[in-house]
Amino acid sequence: MIAARMLIVVAALSVAAVFSSSHAQESRDLIDIGNSALWIDISGNLAYVTNPQDGEIVVIDTDTGQVVDTIGSMTGVIILEVVEEQNKLYATVDEYAPVLVYDLTTGEKIREIDIGSPDITLYSKADTNYGQREYVTFQTNAVGLEYNPNTELLYAVHTTVNHVAVIDAKTDTHVDNIVVGRTPLLISIDEIRNIGYVTNRETNNVSVLDLESNDLIKSINTGFVPDQMAMDQANNRLYVTHHASPHVAVIDLRTQEVETDIQMDGPTHALAFNEADGLLHVTYLPESGFTGPGAAGKVEFIDTDTNAIVGSFELDANPFSIAVDSPNQRLVATIIDNGTVILVDLANEPNYQNMVSDAASAETQPGGGCLIATAAYGTELAPQVQLLREVRDNVVLETQSGAAFLSGFNHLYYSVSPSIADLERENPAFRHLVGALVTPMIYSLHIMTLTDGSSESAVVLLGLAVIALNIAMYVAAPAWAGLVVLKYIKSPDPANLRRSAHIRTGSGPRL
Repeated sequence: MIAARMLIVVAALSVAAVFSSSHAQESRDLIDIGNSALWIDISGNLAYVTNPQDGEIVVIDTDTGQVVDTIGSMTGVIILEVVEEQNKLYATVDEYAPVLVYDLTTGEKIREIDIGSPDITLYSKADTNYGQREYVTFQTNAVGLEYNPNTELLYAVHTTVNHVAVIDAKTDTHVDNIVVGRTPLLISIDEIRNIGYVTNRETNNVSVLDLESNDLIKSINTGFVPDQMAMDQANNRLYVTHHASPHVAVIDLRTQEVETDIQMDGPTHALAFNEADGLLHVTYLPESGFTGPGAAGKVEFIDTDTNAIVGSFELDANPFSIAVDSPNQRLVATIIDNGTVILVDLANEPNYQNMVSDAASAETQPGGGCLIATAAYGTELAPQVQLLREVRDNVVLETQSGAAFLSGFNHLYYSVSPSIADLERENPAFRHLVGALVTPMIYSLHIMTLTDGSSESAVVLLGLAVIALNIAMYVAAPAWAGLVVLKYIKSPDPANLRRSAHIRTGSGPRL
């Protein structure tokens, strides 16, 4: 079974490039909001987006894709937090320490919250760039914001001074500070356990906060330059992206320890969790003056039940931030450089729905869905697919070694099989070719039915027999045929050989 899956993947990948096709950019709106688009927060069917260059907060109706309001703010406005129960909108501003407070209904600014430490003086030996001064004063500012409904407290990450400011949202007053790591950026709150998590870019860790006492509990090393976070409460997991590590760290909310790392194609940036489908949306570094050159312009999707990458779709550029309106199935993404907001109707995005279907199919089976074979034969009820599942579930998974190996292999299989299955559905010729390639190896699995899986050694021996048979069919036989053809091509013409023999013996015709 394991060998068959590996060969299915290899066979499909070897011809996928021939039949690859771009996914249609359907069900997407591009919304121009000005000269920049940075952060998103969603409330109901409204998406609030910061425009730092123009000093505005733009409000978009996610049902219609139309801008319905613009709130005047300050140049450099970066992060915002909508607090519906207080009817307030909070915002932070680059190089400006106070937190801004707006009336959520009218958009009018109510007040500014003084969180202290408006500037910081640092010693610098590189004083030439600062007018021959040894001490340089910088303006400070908060970045990340998060509201805790359990205590009605707002937390503002005061990045330049390495602490989190605690604000009473009822009175909008600064009541406490929590010291964290160096250069903290964003905060995410586990409301069930009343625990906060703060990414610290310079110390390469995540601070864990007790929000009952507002104390630091511990720090978790997750990778280089941790950035944004998203939480899946159903699976007790917190996901963390990194600007200098090509992975997404997974933190167990129960133990507050790193559970695993999900390897990606490069350094990661924005992420958001779709509760309706159980998929984590992850992007790579955007290209901007702030973050530098970007990586691949796409959104990757991770099934948070298995932590496997189940697919992706392409975007024109890498988003700086993304947010998901799960009830209405809308993905909102910002492109920082050109002030564009991308609104995707996920319910009518064919590629996304295929990924959701594939992930659901995989979860209903003990060892996951046979995505490539199902797409090749057109139905899960095909006898070939049923044979794959029977051998996997009733033979391989019944042994300790088979279950352990299959668990590790599934991470590779489900990282590529959804894309291959999509290509099969879109290209009939590719589907038939994959079917022709995998049919012999699937039928070779009949050998595995000679045991019921109760004997570990019998399963291993029969598995080796299946591997040997498939190597003979897919490697040895083609290699032998190729050598025969090559030998035939290189061998001299028999007529020429006879002619040469006649000349050597003198029996040829005399002129």
